Amino acid sequence: MRLKYLTLCVLGFSLSACSQHVIKTNSGAVNLEQKAINSINAMYEYPSYDYRGKFNVHVDLDQNKTVSKDDKAALDANVKQKVDQYLRDQKVNLNSAQKQALYEALAQQPKQFGGSKADKFTRVMANVLNDMQFEYDGSVHYRQKMGSFNLTARYEKPTLLLQAKVPMVLDLNDYKFYINYFALMPYLVNKENQNNLAYLDFSKYQHLFKQVDIKKFAEYVKASSAVYYRLANPNDIQALAVSSNDHAAGVVEKIRLKTSVEELILQANLYSKVNEKYLVQQVLNFKEKSLEKLVTDEVDAAVQSKAKSASSSVLASKNSADDASVVSQQLYRLVNQHLGVDDADESYGSASEDAAQAAEQEANNVEDAPENIDKAATDEQGLTAEQCLALQNTAKTTYGDVQYCQTVYDMDVFGQETTPRLGAYLEKLQALEKIFAAYDQNQFIDDQAFKALWIKHQADIDAALPPVSQRNPFVMDVGLDAKGRAIKLDYDLNYALPEFKSRFNLKADMQISNYGKATPIDQAQLKRAKTWAEASKGSMLEQAIGSFSEKLGQSTIQERSAQPYTLSLDDQLKVIAEQRYDATHSYEQTYKAVFIAKLTESQPQVVQRYSTQELQEIASVYAYWYSDEEVYNPEGKALKAIEGLQGKHHLEQEDQFDDKLGRAVDRIVNDAIRGDQDRQALKKLRAQYKQPQQLFAKQYQIQFERENGAYPEEKNVLEQTANILGQVYVDARKNQLSEKSIKNLKAEHNEFIDYEIFKDVYQKMLSSK
Repeated sequence: MRLKYLTLCVLGFSLSACSQHVIKTNSGAVNLEQKAINSINAMYEYPSYDYRGKFNVHVDLDQNKTVSKDDKAALDANVKQKVDQYLRDQKVNLNSAQKQALYEALAQQPKQFGGSKADKFTRVMANVLNDMQFEYDGSVHYRQKMGSFNLTARYEKPTLLLQAKVPMVLDLNDYKFYINYFALMPYLVNKENQNNLAYLDFSKYQHLFKQVDIKKFAEYVKASSAVYYRLANPNDIQALAVSSNDHAAGVVEKIRLKTSVEELILQANLYSKVNEKYLVQQVLNFKEKSLEKLVTDEVDAAVQSKAKSASSSVLASKNSADDASVVSQQLYRLVNQHLGVDDADESYGSASEDAAQAAEQEANNVEDAPENIDKAATDEQGLTAEQCLALQNTAKTTYGDVQYCQTVYDMDVFGQETTPRLGAYLEKLQALEKIFAAYDQNQFIDDQAFKALWIKHQADIDAALPPVSQRNPFVMDVGLDAKGRAIKLDYDLNYALPEFKSRFNLKADMQISNYGKATPIDQAQLKRAKTWAEASKGSMLEQAIGSFSEKLGQSTIQERSAQPYTLSLDDQLKVIAEQRYDATHSYEQTYKAVFIAKLTESQPQVVQRYSTQELQEIASVYAYWYSDEEVYNPEGKALKAIEGLQGKHHLEQEDQFDDKLGRAVDRIVNDAIRGDQDRQALKKLRAQYKQPQQLFAKQYQIQFERENGAYPEEKNVLEQTANILGQVYVDARKNQLSEKSIKNLKAEHNEFIDYEIFKDVYQKMLSSK
């Protein structure tokens, strides 16, 4: 469950990872292992790149092989005896010829794979896949938080030619996923929509993306990619000769990694296991102890949203010029229009839906499912993998247990095969997971540290993996250019499925080009896109798409234009915390200022029951309990006073605290403390640059270089872009923002517009007034 949810959460984060984080690679001499790692990491170190490639799948079905007349299997003697006895007991009379035919059929049955309708369908699909050719291309733009992927499938036979291209775009700036699924069935869609994209709006989940620590995520992704090379046997990493075709493509060096599918899966699983708390709590910023609590918290947030909306505002209401998010949306539209994009929508989209509305909508879509709870409880009462293994040595076993082990663990309790069964593998994997889970201490374990753990438990790992001769091979070749960047990757995977008596082979290649200068994504095409439901209106798909969109929660999504804006409670508390810390430079005082508001939000009835003095005392204890020692560590009389308050208010054990509340306040306070240096720097810039346009431009340029990085040859264009955005700020504050504000904007400037940084600097300028 946790891994499935984590996969959904991480969807698309890699696009945003390097938009904030560029790491230069050391060009010094390194070994093959490090060269390969550095080359692959280049895909995360440049702001953009293009890619293209192809792949095909070949399925080898053993059942297609005919059995010769002389290749007749004999029925096991004990089985034959049982069959005879069964026939006698059932009073079935067969003559000798009939019995012999029956014996031969029973003996041959294991080789008659493919007899059922499902088997025949599998065989047909395998034949189709064997004749299919897949190609793909696209581009990644980290700074714009966008990426495209175009998949082309081609099926060609002497009497039939089919080809379909499905373009897709992921936009994490506008929180939309675009696709032209009509390419698969254009005759079912109205003609005017056949060439247009349709989009899925997932802005209701934007809060999950915004809370991600981008820099930490970038480091995690790079370390994850490096693990497979770090753990490889030195003999399994080798240099290859560069062919003439590779040389023509710019490849100057090739490195091969030889491993197995089983090793890759185990390495990825255990690496995620030792970093699970770190990834969830520090990278994705889910402060819950487990991912399963996320669903519950979403429901709680929806209920609390009503109390939040009813509570009085801490700060005065703002108009749209005081909303950095709305101004950023206006800028986004103006940039697209200025660069020649037609058919601009009246509104930017629903990307600025506040978190309360998103949570409330999510709650409306969540239904209680007691039957699912009952089923989960039933599953927990079933046999474990260890118990199923024990049945193999049990003299008498009920059929129900045997069937349960087969269904749940794919374990043949009575099997005599010498090859490892999935159940045995699961048991060993569970044991390994317990070992490595002990290292999950909410601290980042990179690829080098993980290698040490891997070596430490090498004996357990070897025991869990199948014998080398039974592993499924995986080979990856990386071609490096003169700068050490990966520009060509070739994959070759073979996997046997003994249960289905088949084997499939996947061959794929990918070529990477235009590092830092990727092909722009057609913005005009995105602007013409419609929702899935709108694009299918009047067509045969209208009812089906409408129902599907409703299930995805899309039917209630409405786009809105700029409207009078009120800061969210957390944004307001952020301003309060910054002001309080700037005045006191005290963690405790800042914590107490924020604590009361957060407590009122979540538990207003508690605030009503206690006096202001008591609430202050409770806040002091919370500040002591949730602070890091290096930030706030009272001693002497101060510590004794807090210990007295702990006894007075019964705040001495973990279960006595509202952990969610305590951590939420601590996060706001720490953000204010970390931002103190930035606020001081802004004061210095304000003294140096008197004009708002200059101040905004300089601050944007500094923050862009710090978070994104910029090559020396790019700084001139970055400075020009910052000056243009400074004018945008001035005009927006005067409610005069128009295309005239960006009249000097050129196509090369678009690469250096980071809308998140723009919003951040805009908000800082407002808060510092």
